[in-house]
Amino acid sequence: MVEVTAEVSATTAATVPTAATPTTRPPPVEGLLFLPESFRDRMVELVEETQALRAFTFAEPLQIEGITSQEMVRRLRDGVGNDPRLSEVDQPLFRLLGLIDPTHDWVTVLSDFRARPIPGYYDVASQKLWLVTTLDDPSPLEEMTLVGEIAKALVDRHLGVWRRQSRLARVGDSDYLAVLGGMAEADATLVELLFMEGMSESAREQVLGEAWEVASADLALPSFLTRSLGFASGPVLEYLQTLFQSGGWDSVNQTHRDPPDSTELILEQGAGPADPLLLPKPDASPPEAYQLVSDSVWGQWGWNALLASALPGEQAAVASRGWGGDRYLVFSDGEGIALVVDYLGDTAADADEMRSALVEYIREAMDAGEPTVTDDGVEFSGATYAWLGGVDEALTFIAASDVEVGRGLRASRSG
Repeated sequence: MVEVTAEVSATTAATVPTAATPTTRPPPVEGLLFLPESFRDRMVELVEETQALRAFTFAEPLQIEGITSQEMVRRLRDGVGNDPRLSEVDQPLFRLLGLIDPTHDWVTVLSDFRARPIPGYYDVASQKLWLVTTLDDPSPLEEMTLVGEIAKALVDRHLGVWRRQSRLARVGDSDYLAVLGGMAEADATLVELLFMEGMSESAREQVLGEAWEVASADLALPSFLTRSLGFASGPVLEYLQTLFQSGGWDSVNQTHRDPPDSTELILEQGAGPADPLLLPKPDASPPEAYQLVSDSVWGQWGWNALLASALPGEQAAVASRGWGGDRYLVFSDGEGIALVVDYLGDTAADADEMRSALVEYIREAMDAGEPTVTDDGVEFSGATYAWLGGVDEALTFIAASDVEVGRGLRASRSG
């Protein structure tokens, strides 16, 4: 493994976010000796262009660490594999809900996705840009990727958006984390698109061709994962582009400082309530030998992504659009998993629409058998268990890998 630390800095940058020739003075390049000589000057130019496009500068040197491509893959895989929640909580929950195939290892799926060859990566923990030492003549797409990673470091340095997301990930609230993560990622994508505008026509065509190949490879991923990833590159990017077109980077920066409180506000372009309703913790005690392992909020986009993994996209969007709030608990005994969700529709009709969509979703995606209408709701009992209950705007969704555990939770909620 080759590891070299370098410093790249600049003192000024253009404030107009265009792909014009940078006016900044070249930063020091003595520490970039690990790069092939043919690419050193170009790397400096990419840093300068990113500063000009994003209208920020590095007041302190950007730390660049040169590593081999093999070390890059190892680090990216470790970043996934070192999170025990992925295998202990997410995998059994996603299998229960039919979001991933029972034979799929969730950690492996994510590791394979994250460890795809990339020329550089901004590491939030060390605040360094990892750079592959063998870069010589990067393709236009590789250069655009580097610009995006440099932009992440630049914005994090000024606004702390990536460090904030990393801290909040430890305490939960999936919906708010989706907002923060989506905005941070979409910001970098917007810089990449501005950089792409300055390319020659042939370079842009090459980028589109390479990007199509990457997108084709993503088709093999679970649809729930691709849908989740699409939040940043779809609705959030559109949201930031609207802000950028109306008020430039100042407007985007202010939104980073005071971000929307829910994915609903992004999906509805700010038309939702400014302060989403925080539901009380669901009234459910851990089943015997089970422990509470998650207490969080799914949010409008979470429900959209869940339903769209088994139902038509438009049906999922319509059903989730009536989201008025939710809160869920996940219980685990190390093998079995159980879920209790309290959901609130904006209206009783919205709750009924979500209930109907969930009935169809459970039939299509979960191994819970056919529905049975009971006095207090709709019950599914097969290899796994599911139940839907509630009145008016309120809806309760229970799912469990063990049928008796699910029935016990249902009994505790239905009186």
